[in-house]
Amino acid sequence: PQTGELVALKKVPLRRPEEGVPPQTLREIKALREMEEHPHVLRLRAAFAQGPAVVLALDFLVGDLGGLLRGTPTPLSPPRVRALMAMTLRGLGHCHKHH
Repeated sequence: PQTGELVALKKVPLRRPEEGVPPQTLREIKALREMEEHPHVLRLRAAFAQGPAVVLALDFLVGDLGGLLRGTPTPLSPPRVRALMAMTLRGLGHCHKHH
């Protein structure tokens, strides 16, 4: 269903469509579907087939950690590093709690 929300699309090509969706992609979809909402974990909005690929519709973020690090001309301050690490570890901890 169309909601008008902006989402990020992750396209996972199927190298051998006749063999179906790869197990790691199925695990990712299952894990994201079972995940309770958390501010530091992307939410899966939908998953669907599109030709020889599976497309995941996820929360849209303006940037990512890699882009932030590459785009910063000077090293990040220790408080900023601590804040980013805390967010990352909270999200990872939430994922581990939900297997």
